[in-house]
Amino acid sequence: MRPSRPTARSWTSVLATLVVTAGLTGLAPAGRSAAAARPGEPARSCAGLARLTFTDGTRVTSAEQTSTTPAICRVTLRVPESINIAISMPVHSWNGRFQGVGGGGFAGVLTPPDSAAKAGYAAASTDTGHTGTPLTGDWAWSPTGMKWNQIKDFAYRSLHELTIKGKAVTRAYYGRQPAYSYWNGCSTGGRQGLMEAQRHPRDYDGILSAAPAINWDRFHPAQLWPQVVMREMGNVISPCTFDAINQAVTAACDPADGVTDQIMDPRNCRFDPSALIGTKTPCGTITARDAAVVKRIWQGPRRKDGSFLWYGLTPGTKFAGLAGSTADLEPTPFPITVEWFKWWLAKDPAFDWRSVTTAGLPAYFDQSRAEYHDVLGTDDPNLRAYRDAGGKLIMWHGWADQLIFPQGTIDYYQRVAATMGGPHRTERFARLFMAPSVDHCAGGPGAAPADPLAALVTWVEKGKAPDTLLGRNGDMTRPLCRWPAVPRYTGHGAANDAANFRCAPKY
Repeated sequence: MRPSRPTARSWTSVLATLVVTAGLTGLAPAGRSAAAARPGEPARSCAGLARLTFTDGTRVTSAEQTSTTPAICRVTLRVPESINIAISMPVHSWNGRFQGVGGGGFAGVLTPPDSAAKAGYAAASTDTGHTGTPLTGDWAWSPTGMKWNQIKDFAYRSLHELTIKGKAVTRAYYGRQPAYSYWNGCSTGGRQGLMEAQRHPRDYDGILSAAPAINWDRFHPAQLWPQVVMREMGNVISPCTFDAINQAVTAACDPADGVTDQIMDPRNCRFDPSALIGTKTPCGTITARDAAVVKRIWQGPRRKDGSFLWYGLTPGTKFAGLAGSTADLEPTPFPITVEWFKWWLAKDPAFDWRSVTTAGLPAYFDQSRAEYHDVLGTDDPNLRAYRDAGGKLIMWHGWADQLIFPQGTIDYYQRVAATMGGPHRTERFARLFMAPSVDHCAGGPGAAPADPLAALVTWVEKGKAPDTLLGRNGDMTRPLCRWPAVPRYTGHGAANDAANFRCAPKY
């Protein structure tokens, strides 16, 4: 039996909302009528979509069919004032679903979501309303003040526009509305999905949010902490030394799960880097100052009195993302972090990140929260409207994320559970999975989710909630357990086979 639709509204009212909101006209079929179209096939030509008009001033800037295999209908829109949207739709074998595809970093580029279209989805993406690269944040600044309209476009307005306009164009092309709608994104894309759940809970039936860049106003200031610590202590650590330290950490903390290959849960790693003082490595001897730097990086930023500001890197996570340096020990902070401080906090093109101290960083942290939490924090735990609309949410995060601290995602999920009536009630619509030893969005020695979107689709359309996600890294598979359970080797069979692990409450 097919489960009831996740939204509380009928498709008739949804269609009416789309028509009123998007103001679509010019929908006359080109070639054959919608009634004559085969399931999954377009009802009009791709080129004919160029004639679509919108009463809000949105205009079609291109509509063309690719010569690739499979063929894709690509449409681009310009939403006033400056939001660009790219829509990719399969010419043949549409699966009847819509997918919103998230971006990365500061966005600023328009990439057609062809990969989703090749998988059968009608899909849409956006540049979020400005032009630049995902690593540049100067677009939000001007000598006379911050560009708040563009900041709001980046934070949330462009995402709703992507959704409304993307669905409307999909309906115009195929002659029928999508049966289900999904959001799929990692990092900034993960934040975008949660923003949709918080601000527009009826936009998506299912949201896949990976390594979400929520807590944006806090983790960005915290990302500079490793560099500030190294500079202030006069000890920029070489990549080689950091690698040697991580190898020792892994050797000490890895066996807790019953098999030696990766750290399954860094919360249980109590390794003291002071134990490595005097250890010789290919790049020299580990010193007391090296150990002290690592301790402070793992601890995370603190106020002068030692009170908590934000999280640090988890033991075993690569240092290079936030504590990077060149071969000649020149520090290389994460570019987005430097942009955040220069344009969004200091608001000074001449700003030098080297002026930030451990004593001064808390002031920047507090400023970041005060100015940007409400627009970019994306950490509202009240998801009642999304739950009540029937939406389903899967979140996952790599334990070895070297850019966005996974503890922040856990903190958010725990606050959601506390707000929504406890873990058991929350798991009826939202679940979190942690991926041991997986880097930011992918990579590392761990097993990242192989197809979490398929698990979300099954949950939404068949009512079967995932107890685990299958993780894969080459030939190795592992079960990714729903929070707070952890994978543990049974002691029998190949250690690279998920079938030989079980989810346990703890180690």
